Amino acid sequence: MNQQLENSKPELTAEQVCEYLQGNPEFFNQHPELLESIKLSDQKGGVVSLTMRQLALLREKNEKSQQQLAGLLDIARENDALFGNMQQLTAALLDARCVEDVFATLDDLLRDCFSADFFALRLLANDTLLDFPISDVVWQQDSPELDSFKRFFEAKKIKCGHPTHAQAEALFYQQAEDVKSVAFIPLTIGERNGMLAIGSKNADRFHPAMGDLFLAHLGEMVGKRLASLQDTGVR
Repeated sequence: MNQQLENSKPELTAEQVCEYLQGNPEFFNQHPELLESIKLSDQKGGVVSLTMRQLALLREKNEKSQQQLAGLLDIARENDALFGNMQQLTAALLDARCVEDVFATLDDLLRDCFSADFFALRLLANDTLLDFPISDVVWQQDSPELDSFKRFFEAKKIKCGHPTHAQAEALFYQQAEDVKSVAFIPLTIGERNGMLAIGSKNADRFHPAMGDLFLAHLGEMVGKRLASLQDTGVR
């Protein structure tokens, strides 16, 4: 009779065991002898105790935490270096006494601040901008080059990635083939619109997922400095 009763007992499922253990986290504290009898397969195909498996998991978590920490430290060091370079560039822009000085400053320091191999600056012409002291900088409203940047000027947002051939050619001329990635930065110079383009030979240097905090600050600084020089009539 007892044998029949035992045979009639429903078997526990793995889900029921998991649910019970989750609801009773002190179970193995109350029955520590069971820990010694539990055996688990390790990644190498052997058998280890539960304690050893837990230690292995803790080591794995620790290694991942160390990797994440190292990654955060690398980002912090990179941002610290960028901040220092940005301060240097900002000071140099403030010292610029004419538009030509601004261009010379960008040409000298963008390589150090943003690992740039090329840069180009373009302004859109309007009634208040009839000329500019640097040749080939001003685009008229009917300039064919504008066709490749219509969405950019409409959105007025930083865009990073691989340029089209037409975009690279419109900005970098003979060097277009060497430009593999670009950061397009909108400029506001008083009531005028423009663009600062920073190009790189490295296809991964400027990509859509990268942060744009420093790029935005750079665009704001260049726009304001050019506006102040233009407003005072300094050429």
